[in-house]
Amino acid sequence: MMKIGKLLVLITCFNSAVGSAQMIYPGYSDSAIHSAIIETDGIFDLQGSAIKREFSNTLLFGGFIDEGMKGRSFEKHSAVNRFGINANAEIRYINGSGGFMKRDSVAWMIKGGYFALGNLIYGQDAFGMLFYGNESYLNSTADFSNTRLDFAQFQKIGFGIVNKKNKSSVTLNIVNVQNYVDGTIRKGELTQNEDGSQINLDIQGSMLATTGANFNKGLGLSVDVDYRILVPWGKSTTTFQVMAQNMGAAYIYNGMQKIAVDSSYSYTGFDFETLTSDSNPFGDDFSIIDSLGIEKRDVKRFVPLPGYLQVAKLVDVTSVKKVQSFFGIRLYPTFSSIPQLFAGAYWKPTELFHVAGSVTYGGFGNFRGGLFLTLNLKQVNWMLGTEDVFGGVSKKGYGESLVTRLIWKINS
Repeated sequence: MMKIGKLLVLITCFNSAVGSAQMIYPGYSDSAIHSAIIETDGIFDLQGSAIKREFSNTLLFGGFIDEGMKGRSFEKHSAVNRFGINANAEIRYINGSGGFMKRDSVAWMIKGGYFALGNLIYGQDAFGMLFYGNESYLNSTADFSNTRLDFAQFQKIGFGIVNKKNKSSVTLNIVNVQNYVDGTIRKGELTQNEDGSQINLDIQGSMLATTGANFNKGLGLSVDVDYRILVPWGKSTTTFQVMAQNMGAAYIYNGMQKIAVDSSYSYTGFDFETLTSDSNPFGDDFSIIDSLGIEKRDVKRFVPLPGYLQVAKLVDVTSVKKVQSFFGIRLYPTFSSIPQLFAGAYWKPTELFHVAGSVTYGGFGNFRGGLFLTLNLKQVNWMLGTEDVFGGVSKKGYGESLVTRLIWKINS
């Protein structure tokens, strides 16, 4: 692990480790609000375009990564690869039995949530150098340019208003930022001779990252908007949703560093095994930070929150139709992911039990298939599912996913 840690430092040129509402589809549209409602939802989602689930789970949660495991993921890599994590939970209370500011058509809402989102864009050479070392890159150049890392961990508390008839809503949130990382290697090339005794490193990059273990490192404001519109659909009508979540910014005032590098470095007279050993091959007084001209300074600044956008056709759980379609597009505009397209069918074999299936493409990975089971009682609607069936049952998948949602209509 010490060798891997030193190699990661060499690749990234950073000398230390740094440490919602209706975001689940299918989205629901049902009857108007007449009573108080409690809604909760949660997501845990890992997704990659090349790293298999067996590798990512072992890397994140512990265990031994053998050569076969590395090889099965490495061979799936291309010039540009993506990996992302999305873990969030939110609870909302809607005072549907009353009004707001003497308007009976509007209800007030309070909410609270936890969010952790990360995104990594990288090339095959970055993966190869990190997990295989230099043997595959002797007498050649490893290119890890255009590597990007985004990560945000934050909590929010919000107050908003809801249209009782169509459930459109707007919420203003106070946000606490716990951790934040924004890093880019714009140019990165590591060239070696045939026996690895000469290394030339050309690097340009920067990183903003919070440091320390304190819970509060910054505060901000965000807006959540859920706008629903009824449109003609065949011989009837259907509801479309335009949603924006966590659109805002935060000011980091406690424990953030900016690290930047723009330089080249060459060294000869050692082999790669010496470089990755526990001893310092350059001498006790050598500092790679100084030699590469890496600048480190504490900063305070505004940073964008990882906002979320979605446009989708919703499912009407009160409809008499046995089968309904849903589809849409969603994306994180401040992250380096690509837009995600999704579509599926919602089936009501009985009023009590509903089933939905979905297909998605994009986001942090490629194609996925989802399955969602819903228990629909008079006062309670509970959904449990996954956006990645294959990843949930096979280690050959490229991620895993668990989603849940609970809606409780109090005294309805």
